[in-house]
This record gives sequence, C-alpha cells and structure tokens, in this order.
Amino acid sequence: MRCLIIHNLASGPHSDEIFTFMHALASSGDEVVMRCIGSGMEPEDAVTDVKSFDRVVVSGGDGTVASVLDRLRGCDVPILVFPSGTANLYFSNIGNAPDAAALALTCRKGRTATVDMGELYWVDEAGATRRHGFINIAGSGFDATIMQKAAPQKNEIGEIAYVLSALATPEPQVSHFTIEHDGQVDELDGISCMVGNTAQIQNEINLFPDCRMDDGLIDIAVIEPTTLVGLLPTVAAAIIDPAGKGLGRPQIKTFQAKQAKITCTPSLGMQFDGEVIPNNTGIFGARALPRCLKLIVDDFSNLKAD
Repeated sequence: MRCLIIHNLASGPHSDEIFTFMHALASSGDEVVMRCIGSGMEPEDAVTDVKSFDRVVVSGGDGTVASVLDRLRGCDVPILVFPSGTANLYFSNIGNAPDAAALALTCRKGRTATVDMGELYWVDEAGATRRHGFINIAGSGFDATIMQKAAPQKNEIGEIAYVLSALATPEPQVSHFTIEHDGQVDELDGISCMVGNTAQIQNEINLFPDCRMDDGLIDIAVIEPTTLVGLLPTVAAAIIDPAGKGLGRPQIKTFQAKQAKITCTPSLGMQFDGEVIPNNTGIFGARALPRCLKLIVDDFSNLKAD
C-alpha cells in the first residue's frame, strides 16, 4: 500500500499523534510518505501526485483539512481525516473512532462514504471575487467575531479560546441579511448568518438539525438580534435536545438550498471553518459541491459506507 500523509505541524495540541498513527499503519512492503505543509509547501504542492497513492491522510485542524480537501475534490483516492487540531469538528461529524491505532486499521481497510463539500465565494475590497472550499460552516457575524478573537490563543489553550472570545462579546452587532437562494429572497435581521455543510458543532450539538453530508444541499441559519445572555434559550434547547428534533433551535431561522447569495449590511466580518477572511465587503455566496470526496469510514461512523 502506498499512503500519502499531509500534515500541519502547527495544527494544534494533538499534532504529534500523527506519528503514533504512522507507526501503527506501516507494514512490511508499504510506502508511507509524509509531507508537512506550511512555509515552503502549500496544500496544492502536497497533492500534485495524489492519484499515484492508494490512500491519502489529511492531518490538521478544520482549516487545514478544508484547504487540503479543496484540492482533493474529485481525485477518487480514499481520504482519511486525522484529528490534529483544536476543535476537529469535521472529524466529529464523520464519527470515526479517534484512537490512532484504530484509525490506522480503518485506513488500511479503506471503506469509503462519498460526501459533499461546500464552496464559498466572496467579494473583496478591490471588487474581486474569491473562492474557497469549506467543510463545516462559513458565515458572517457573531461566529466570525468569535473566530477572530480566538485566533491568537486557540493553539495554546484549545477550545476554551472560543468560549472566552464569546464572553468578550456580550452585545454582538446586528446586521441586515438579504439572502437569495434557489430563486427566493429572504430579508432578515440578525447577529450572524451561517452556511453549513455539516450539522454538528461542539458537544455533539446539531446546529442544523436536517443537515446531511451527502444531500447536495447547504444549510443556512440566521440568529435573530439578541445579546449573549439573550441566547440562553437557544443554548438550553441545544443542551436538552442536541439533535434538534424535539425543541428545535429557538432564535434561529434555518432553511436549505443548493446555492445562495448573502448580502450583509453592514459587513460583520467573515470566516470559514475557523479561518478568518480579511478585507471582505459583506457580500458572499455558497453552494454545495455534491459527492466530490471519498472519505474513509469505520463501523462507528455517522456516514453510511458506499
């Protein structure tokens, strides 16, 4: 078996565990190649010959995984996501057992589920349209503010950085969102407009209760104008009903679409998969890229194998 491992050495508190995985994976006759992305090697450089490998392992946080998977779309090589970052929400949505030895066995077996990816585009301050694939959530507003404030500390203190960032923003700014989706237009005020490819956020809470990773749709959520304390009913509902099927998501308007264009007035900043997008104008769009990734899954996975 030829296996390519693409790893971000600066990904977070679990970065070194990839070497335990590598030791568990390798058997006599295998060729295991590791490429560390960062200064000197970008994701596009690391995947140039990916089709010559039997497996590819992507190791890092959600931002790293999103950047690499964006270059692997349609490559048809089985992909294993290894959780090395701060939150690892995409790995949680996949649902594989997290132990390094178990993931090595899963990688060797190579059972796959074919899933979607999201594509985000935005207009920068120069008027140019830019794009990037995303795997979890992209959006504008309170979520982008949290990501921006947490960025300097997240590698050192982990997920608590996001909590501290939220607490430092007791009165999120309100904006007006014009959402054009599949021939319809919705006008909503809120503190955040998020677009999702996956359902689950921290603590196994589904932000988008009807979201699936293989349905060819993006899920859109707008949080109504409120303060941080005012979000307590939503937080309580999420704790009591993590799946969101019973109590729903109070204070959040959700709907699904194949694609959408969102205008945010005023602009509240933007993020995708925890990565802050600078110099945006508040105009962004998203669409589903159906069934473009073959993810390796185990018996515990939330995804159904092909």
